[in-house]
Amino acid sequence: MRNLIIGLLALPLLTGCASRVPIEIRTPPVPAISPAEVQKQPDAYRGHAVRWGGDILTVETREKETEIEFLAKALDSSGKPEDGDVSLGRFLARVEGFLDPAVYTQGRSATVRGVVEAVTERNIGERAYVYPVVRAHTLYLWPRKVYYGYPRYYPYHYPYGYYRYGLHFGLGHRFGHHGGLHFGYGHRF
Repeated sequence: MRNLIIGLLALPLLTGCASRVPIEIRTPPVPAISPAEVQKQPDAYRGHAVRWGGDILTVETREKETEIEFLAKALDSSGKPEDGDVSLGRFLARVEGFLDPAVYTQGRSATVRGVVEAVTERNIGERAYVYPVVRAHTLYLWPRKVYYGYPRYYPYHYPYGYYRYGLHFGLGHRFGHHGGLHFGYGHRF
């Protein structure tokens, strides 16, 4: 009985450490190959495992697969594409089955794990561009970025106005519903 209680108490701690990001996305293949390397030597890298990600540019559904065009970005340690304007080129990912273009919309971030299948040449405007093509085994669509129209702020009124930086403490009191005197403090980092 004691072990059962300890196990139940430890369960929230253990599940809090679990990641919803697939292990295939979190771990990079060795060696790490960039889209630019595949563009230069496509035959040398055909069949090699890659983990690439970036911003979705276009989604084209076909009868048995969906093709996604990506603007490649550097990935952080968890496999998430980094924000910013630095591009590592473009690539195409082919995913078996149907992916709804209403969900996989332009500007969303995703990471792909798969093998280099080929290269194909298409135009960007009037310029020819060589796209590395990845046969995706795992695709992870990152949650949408949420932007708030206001900065994070200290939720308690501070007598000297709003301070963004520093450690602030306040001590206040209020009369509760039961007529008691309550004290509390607030802090902000």
